[in-house]
Amino acid sequence: MAETHTHHPELTGYQISLRPVSKDDLQQLKNWRNDPEISRFMLSQTKISDEQQTAWFNKICRDNSQQHYIIVYKDQDIGSLNIKSKIRAKSLLETPIIEPGLYIADPRYRNNILAFSPTLLINDYCFETLRCEKLVATVKSDNQAALNYNLKLGYQIVKQGELIEIALNFEDYQKCSKSLKALLSRSPRPVKKEQRN
Repeated sequence: MAETHTHHPELTGYQISLRPVSKDDLQQLKNWRNDPEISRFMLSQTKISDEQQTAWFNKICRDNSQQHYIIVYKDQDIGSLNIKSKIRAKSLLETPIIEPGLYIADPRYRNNILAFSPTLLINDYCFETLRCEKLVATVKSDNQAALNYNLKLGYQIVKQGELIEIALNFEDYQKCSKSLKALLSRSPRPVKKEQRN
């Protein structure tokens, strides 16, 4: 059985699953993270080595201030998501402020409504299960797609600059995500086969 970052649950909803990162995911995560299409929007574009990836995994396995997931859609790994306490020395169960981060590695789902699913699922978990008061994120100013994505979910711009700071409270999230949640909660319709005469 794979060593896993298991002090948190697998989450399912909005047509996707978030499963805790396991040791078996390290090579895939490293490949995704080192992909220039993904790393160009990261705060650090430094290439990650196998040793760094293993050290990172060993650290997160012992750290209750963060959780890391693989985004799964139709049994395919399509990206990565994490949440971290923004208050030093506070676990995710204690902190009032959480910072989520994600990337969709599979290009088929980057500019697709499905890209909202992991965020809706983790936001629900942060607000309803972990009971945080606020979510915060930092977006590079040249990543307009990520900024627009977050604004659609109810985030407000807190600070402008080369790095844009944004924040989301539960009330704004509930108001802005209602229609997306309804759309992504529907069961996919079966495709009708054409009748032959």
